[in-house]
Amino acid sequence: MSDAAGRSPDGSFDLYYHDGWVHLVVNPPTEGGRPVYREDIQSRIKLLGAPRADLTDIATIIEESDGEAHRLVAWPDGRKLAPVTTVVVAEDCQSATVHITAPKRGALPPTIEAVVSALEDNGVRHGVNRDTIADLLAHGRYGETIVVATGSSPVHAQPAEIRYHFDPDRGKPYLQMEYGRINLRELNFIENKAAGALLAELLPEVQPVDGTSVTGERIPATREVKAVELVAGANAELTDGGTAVHATADGNVRLQDGAIVVEPMVVVENVDYSTGNIHFEGSVIVEKSIADGFVIEAGGDVQVNRGVGRATIVAGGNVLLKSGINGGGDGSVRCGGNFVAKYVEGSAVSAQESIFVEEAIMHSEVSAVTHCVLTGRRAEIISSQLIVGGSLWCKKLGSISEGATTVHIGVPPELLFTYRATKKQLEEASDSQEETTVKIKQIERTVDEGNDDPRLGQACEQLREQLADLDAAIKQIKNNLRQIRDRLESAKESMLVVEDIIYAGSLVRFGRLEYRPPTQGAHATILRSRVGQVKESGYNPQERPVLNFDVPTQVDPAAGAVPEDEPGPKLAE
Repeated sequence: MSDAAGRSPDGSFDLYYHDGWVHLVVNPPTEGGRPVYREDIQSRIKLLGAPRADLTDIATIIEESDGEAHRLVAWPDGRKLAPVTTVVVAEDCQSATVHITAPKRGALPPTIEAVVSALEDNGVRHGVNRDTIADLLAHGRYGETIVVATGSSPVHAQPAEIRYHFDPDRGKPYLQMEYGRINLRELNFIENKAAGALLAELLPEVQPVDGTSVTGERIPATREVKAVELVAGANAELTDGGTAVHATADGNVRLQDGAIVVEPMVVVENVDYSTGNIHFEGSVIVEKSIADGFVIEAGGDVQVNRGVGRATIVAGGNVLLKSGINGGGDGSVRCGGNFVAKYVEGSAVSAQESIFVEEAIMHSEVSAVTHCVLTGRRAEIISSQLIVGGSLWCKKLGSISEGATTVHIGVPPELLFTYRATKKQLEEASDSQEETTVKIKQIERTVDEGNDDPRLGQACEQLREQLADLDAAIKQIKNNLRQIRDRLESAKESMLVVEDIIYAGSLVRFGRLEYRPPTQGAHATILRSRVGQVKESGYNPQERPVLNFDVPTQVDPAAGAVPEDEPGPKLAE
């Protein structure tokens, strides 16, 4: 018979193995219920396979019937019934897991304290999650490997971070090259800011915090960091104790050698007789076009939204021609940064960084210190001469019906210009040497014929002195020329990538090495300079090579310099 709550009035007991002993718990009966007898317990002990217990001890526990666990008899072999807790500490000591086998019948289920004790026995003393342990025991997640302790990772010191409120990388189309054609309509080199605008701010340093492994060991955080500071250039000022930069004038904001500068900016509709030539220290935006014969000289960037013809552009920064330039042989662009245009025709273009053209370079002379990349649907180079310090990338090089195309790859343009200027200097000095020698012989012949005019002797002596000076100069020029020639080696990283065809008649030079395509042309080709020869491999659009935009461009000043009055690159030999 049961009570109102459904509980039996009879006494009950529990017999289980724990920690090397058989434990006995006896609960007393309620009024009228059946008590627990020794025979019941003895039968359970026998069924469990445990050692026989002293009857007196059993009787004492039954008599007390206090519902508490009492050690009854030692049972070392009972451990085979108990759950096994396996602790594994990760190699970096940042986590620890437990794997608990299910207790067999007659063994006490594991407790939170027992699991914690097993962790401590394995050296785990930090980051133990008792709630996780309680959950896995409550839900009987035996046989699973569960993370129950995690260390705290160190927080390494981080330098202050500069948050720019303008795009410091705008106007770098090579960042988009992997994803398709350059969209000239969306590309802008100029970002206008008003006076007082916040240009950048310095976010605080991250302070170091040591970490702790699950074994309680300290993990030191890195504490030494490089100092970071904001630098304000022209028309910008440091504010808020050096943690912010604000504009002090309207203009184009950009980074210049690490400093934030605001360049005054000129915006005109056209450059023509209504404006005259423009000479300006800042940046220039031409909303429409530049008329033939006009000049823009800017210390910053130049952006022209429509076509450019027989005009001259000189910029200290980047040049962006959203249409292109058709100079008819008289167009000229020189810039200290990148040059970007839809097309280049009949013009001389030089850039101190890279050149990016969407569709075509035709009948032009082009030089780039870094790379020249054509990415559009046509992407072809026709009847042009190029010097590229880094790599050249296009779809078609040369033409069947047009004039020859010559490209120099992997040599800094300035070095090649210096080489050519030195060769010209040698030719001029050699011509003067020959003329002087002829004049000396003429005078000597006149004297031999009986003319004893003393002035002839004086003139002859002067010419001999000039000839000696010329001989010494020629010797020095030849030495310089030899030194420059020895340095005309193509950079190992440089390459020519032609996705479609290199037409016969084209000439490719890697330093002093030459490559001429076969009569039928070379298709889908990559050329590189390797071990004294030009190596040719196939172009696979699925495995596109990557251009390195850190191209060495230093030229030894001892080798000589291009004359200052030389008007831009002249690539024809």
